Amino acid sequence: MSAGDYAYVNAKIGALRSRMLTPGEYRSLCETSSLEECMSLLKATHLGKSVAKLGDGAGILEVEALLLSELAAEYGRLVQGVRKEAKTVLQRLYRKYISDTVLKPLLRLRSAGMPAEELQHLFYPSQPLPKQVLAKLLAAEDVREMVESLRETVYYKPLAGALPAYQETGVSALTTALDAALYRELWSSTSSLSTKDRRIARDFIGREIDMRNVLTAFRLRGAEFTKLEQQLIPVSYRVGRDVLAAILSVRHLSQLATEIHGFAYHSLVATLLKEYETLARELPLGADFMPASQEAPAQIELVSVLPFELALRRQMLRMYAGAFRGDRFHIGVPMAHLFLRENEIRNVVTILKLREAGVPADGIEKALAM
Repeated sequence: MSAGDYAYVNAKIGALRSRMLTPGEYRSLCETSSLEECMSLLKATHLGKSVAKLGDGAGILEVEALLLSELAAEYGRLVQGVRKEAKTVLQRLYRKYISDTVLKPLLRLRSAGMPAEELQHLFYPSQPLPKQVLAKLLAAEDVREMVESLRETVYYKPLAGALPAYQETGVSALTTALDAALYRELWSSTSSLSTKDRRIARDFIGREIDMRNVLTAFRLRGAEFTKLEQQLIPVSYRVGRDVLAAILSVRHLSQLATEIHGFAYHSLVATLLKEYETLARELPLGADFMPASQEAPAQIELVSVLPFELALRRQMLRMYAGAFRGDRFHIGVPMAHLFLRENEIRNVVTILKLREAGVPADGIEKALAM
C-alpha cells in the first residue's frame, strides 16, 4: 500500500493518541482513597464521557464492558479507514478482539452457571457479532445452544468442532479452538500485504503467538507433548515444536533464557526474568496463587506465570510503541494503536479492582502495564 492509503488512519490515530491516559493520570487514579473517588476521578479523564453514560451506580464490570464495546466501535472505524489487503488483516484482528472480549468470557461465564439475565448488560453487539446474534447467544440455555446460535458467523465452525472435547475437558476446549482458528486466519491474511506491511504485521502477530505458545508450554511442564499440542496456536514464527517440547521438561523458569537450544527469544526472556523477579516480590496479590501445571513432577519448580505475563505485556508495549517512530505509513500504526488502547482499558480495570480491594497506591501501580 502507498503512504496515502494510511493518511486518514494516521490523522485519526494521532488525535486519539493525544487523549490517552498519561502516567500522571494513572498515578492520580491509583492514589484515590476509595472506589467511588476513583470512579469520580476517572470521569475527569478522556474516558469520562463514556463512564458517565452508566450513571453513578455502575459497577466495575459494567465500566469494563462499556469501554471494551467502545474500542470495538473504534476497530470498526479503523477497518473502514484503510483499503485493500490491510482491511482484511484489520477485519480479522477485529474478529479476534470480539472473541477475546465477548465470546470467550461469555462462554466461560455460562459454562460456570451464571444466569443469562445477569449477563445482558455486560456485552454489547458489534459488526462481527451483530445484535440479533448476540441476543440469541445470551438467551441460549446451555453451551451447545450458544454454539448453535453462532451458525451464521465465522466462530461457528471451530466451536462446533470442539464440542466433543468440551464434554471431556470443559470450556477451555472451546476457547482454545477459537484462538487456534482465529490466529491461523489472521496469520494467513498477512500473505497478501505489501512486503513492508507483511514484515511488520508478521513480526507483531508472530511474536504474540510465539509467546502465548511458550507460556502454554511452561504452564504444562511435566505433561506429555500430545496434551500441549492440543492447546497450541498452530502457527510457528520463531519458536518451533522442538523448542516447545524442550520447555515441557525445564525445571526452573531461568532455564528458558539459558538452556534451550535454538530458542529465538533468549535475550528477551532474560530481560523478562529480571522484571519477573521484581514483580513476583511486589505484585499486590502475590505470585503464588496461580502456579504452573499441578501435573508437573515434584522436581519441577511450581511458580506463577502471572508476573511473567505482566512483564511480557510490558515488553509488547515497548515493541508496539516503536511503530510510532519514524515512518508511520504502514499497517503497524493501527495495529499498535489498538493494542495500546486495549492495554489502557486493562490498566483502568486493574486500578478499579485493586482500589476496591483496598490495595495501596504503590501496589496498584506495580500491577499496571505501562
